[in-house]
Amino acid sequence: MSQPAANCPNCGALVRFRWSGAIQTTCEYCRSILVRRDVNLEKVGEVADLPHEVSPIQIGTEGTYRNKAFQVVGRILYEFEEGGWNEWHIVFNDGASGWLSDAQLEYVISFLSQAPGPLPAAADIHRARQFNWNGVEYDVTSVTNAHYVGVAGELPFEYWDKRDVTFADLRTADARFGTIDYSDAPPLLFLGEAVDFDALHLKNLRELETETPTSKTAVSGLQCPSCGGPLTLNAAGHSLSVVCPQCHAILDAKDPNLQVLEKFEAKQQIKPLIPLGMRGKLHGAEYEVIGFQVRQTDTDDVPDSWAEYLLYNRFKGFRYLTEYNGHWNDVRTVPVSPKIIRMGVKPGAIVMGRKYTGFDDDLATTTYVLGEFPWRVHVGEKNRVRDFIAVPQILSGEISENEEVWSLGEYMTGGQVWQAFSLPGQPPPATGIYLNQPAPFGGQVSSMWRVFLNLLSGIILLAILFYVFTGQESVFQKRYGFTPHSKAEASFVTDVFEVKGHPSNVEISINTDLQNAWAYFNLALINEATGQGYDFGREVSYYTGRDSDGAWSEGGRKDSVTIPAVEPGRYYLRVEPEMGQDGRSMVYTLDIKRSVPSASFFLIAVVLLALPPILATWRGAKFEVRRWSQSRYASGHS
Repeated sequence: MSQPAANCPNCGALVRFRWSGAIQTTCEYCRSILVRRDVNLEKVGEVADLPHEVSPIQIGTEGTYRNKAFQVVGRILYEFEEGGWNEWHIVFNDGASGWLSDAQLEYVISFLSQAPGPLPAAADIHRARQFNWNGVEYDVTSVTNAHYVGVAGELPFEYWDKRDVTFADLRTADARFGTIDYSDAPPLLFLGEAVDFDALHLKNLRELETETPTSKTAVSGLQCPSCGGPLTLNAAGHSLSVVCPQCHAILDAKDPNLQVLEKFEAKQQIKPLIPLGMRGKLHGAEYEVIGFQVRQTDTDDVPDSWAEYLLYNRFKGFRYLTEYNGHWNDVRTVPVSPKIIRMGVKPGAIVMGRKYTGFDDDLATTTYVLGEFPWRVHVGEKNRVRDFIAVPQILSGEISENEEVWSLGEYMTGGQVWQAFSLPGQPPPATGIYLNQPAPFGGQVSSMWRVFLNLLSGIILLAILFYVFTGQESVFQKRYGFTPHSKAEASFVTDVFEVKGHPSNVEISINTDLQNAWAYFNLALINEATGQGYDFGREVSYYTGRDSDGAWSEGGRKDSVTIPAVEPGRYYLRVEPEMGQDGRSMVYTLDIKRSVPSASFFLIAVVLLALPPILATWRGAKFEVRRWSQSRYASGHS
């Protein structure tokens, strides 16, 4: 199917439309801005000289979103004090259109939406204001006063004579996105979501050296205007600040003359553990270390500092490595505004359905910088930092008056960092416990308890089978009486009984009718043939009554003893009962059994099997106590 076309009213060149619904386009030959008036094109202006483009996206780039193919057909470019961004106009195969925002290589797709109610005026919008649209809570995370730079390609409306525009960006806890656009009256609402570069499956990108995605934007041969030292910009077009390593001047990376913004006095030269310019592989992509900063908090009047390494990839953007006392985290910014909740006495946050527990809330100060940064870096800059953890992850928010930025980190060992960047030698050892450091056996404790429960089930089943199928056998049972005042001989021997089979235990049980009395039995199990005996005694007592607290009882009317490994043969029991002189007569039964199942073996097995998970749980609990003792929300911490 052929594309719609018309002649440029300025130069006569053929202008082809990628999208039949376009209201505005630009002539590639004379750079006229053209607007459709019925069937004709009218020139309304000219495309300004746009800055050198460093985005990998260009007009003609194709991709997919939610299984729908799209093509980039137009562009609006904005700049503001902290950088700039592109609004790429995308058109889907079904004719629908939307916007792909590209800000410092972070991507959002959004669509013009009908606001559920009147939107506030630009003067009334501010960070932290909340909206609830269709049951979804949106938080204003930033308000930007941007400057319109220019347009290119096809747009769904007339847009060419703008100046300064206010935008309010909104986020949710599940990465939904919104923008209130104050370029028109009434303001417009765009809703969508953050998207990952790889998920868009983009093709026909701007030509880059994809095998070394960090090299194409490097600019060398620059000199510091303060000391004349050599400089290199590795993320030219994205970096806003660059720091001279010789004189510590902080320079404006957007200024062709590298204007000096400020200087700072370093008390000592700090050498990064990972040198600037070093490249490594994280998550299957190559990143280059382009910036380094040291930050500190003054909690309890004791400075606590950590290092942050800024990493750059030409397509995937920026991420960070943080290091504190040998503990590392792999960190990336996340396009969310967490839902803040209470988790007992601590604050909590919910992001993408996962709960994070509040750990710290401090004021962080930047004390040292080196390299380049995609923001205006300042030594002495202070920001509120909130940390929430769900081991091994850490959710951190940096909050200023006009903006809040959230990042998600995951704990790494020094060995993993050294391997990723092929660094020589060994990393500095980790000391102490870090807030999101996994506990010893952290991932194994639950699996150890699962194994224990499975083995416990097997032991219980084995015990049941043992009790059901064991050869327990009654070999003697008889009832006797005893009167303590009788003048007859108290001792006697039972009839002979036979213990058959293999050597086994023999259990002798005494069951009495004692009531508020005691009895003592001197007993001996004697082999009739050899005369070998097993001597033992048992005391039985039972008392009961009532007092002011009600009925009570003490002791019991029966007792038993087990003799292990009795050889088979014929035996009799010698019995000599005793009672107090004030005791009443008693009736008792002697019951003798062989091969009586014993629970002791099974209990010992259960205890031995439970020891590993119990010890691991104890170590983990001890580790957590030490971890949380460092938290702002620890017991006794102000």
